[in-house]
Amino acid sequence: MNDILHGKFRQIDLNLLVALDALVQERSVSGAAKRLFIGQPAMSHALARLRELLGDEILFRSHGRMEPTCRARTIAAEIRPFLLRIDALTRGQPEFDPATVVQEMRIALSASLESCLLPSLVEHLRTHAPGLQLSVQSGGPLRQLELLQHGEVRLAIDHFPALENDFIGELLGHVPYDCVFNPERVPLGENPGIHEILAQPHIHSTYAGATLSRFDQMLAERSLPPRRIVVRSASLLSIPFVVSESPLVAVLPQTSTRLFRYHQQLRICPVPLEGISLSLHIVRHRRDRNDPLLDYLGSCFHASWKQLDIQPLA
Repeated sequence: MNDILHGKFRQIDLNLLVALDALVQERSVSGAAKRLFIGQPAMSHALARLRELLGDEILFRSHGRMEPTCRARTIAAEIRPFLLRIDALTRGQPEFDPATVVQEMRIALSASLESCLLPSLVEHLRTHAPGLQLSVQSGGPLRQLELLQHGEVRLAIDHFPALENDFIGELLGHVPYDCVFNPERVPLGENPGIHEILAQPHIHSTYAGATLSRFDQMLAERSLPPRRIVVRSASLLSIPFVVSESPLVAVLPQTSTRLFRYHQQLRICPVPLEGISLSLHIVRHRRDRNDPLLDYLGSCFHASWKQLDIQPLA
């Protein structure tokens, strides 16, 4: 139900309420004028309009001084808290205290980023924002943007090739690529060259929904030969198991290969291409541009990212 009579408010100059507060506080037309930084004639005109609007004298002279009427004092007492509230709201964002937050926050992350970022993030939030509950949804970049658009999540982190005007993104960091293989099954040394890597049969994950990865696009941009992909996996989780048991190579962002460190049969080495990396952005919808909780979470993700100490090749 629409309980605000917008049409009626249009007929009232709400600045007159500010003038009324000043008149009651100062009990003087000249004093109220100084408080509002206007001339005395303008203040006298505002008093006349208030008298007409409220059907009340507002101020009257008694024993050589001006006194507010009972109605003026009553109305001023009612409107002053609202004026103070409006003043606080228009001064900018109030100070944000994460310790006072009690709510659920829905975010979107890939499985690899969830594994990398959540451990330190959760540890921090349990201490500094214990009332905040995280609910993580997975999916590729397109799915994440869809969730943001429909308000199903408030924050998303991934590689987003392009963002429409509805979204606001800030750079989280750049992720280098690693080569993963089983040295007992693939004839590669400890630090193979790019052409040696590309000469091997590859496995590629399509979990993000794209058949051609950003890595393949960067190879084409540098006029390097394409990979020979013989297996396309629907999940990152299967890749270390497949690579361990077959003569295949996987090239993945380091945020993914960090999950394979406990597979002792695998060798993980950096892809020797300078300037080749995957950019990650923290994205929110424009409707949440100035949300202090999202600002705080963004800073927490930056801190978690810094702890990973991921450095792309220069």
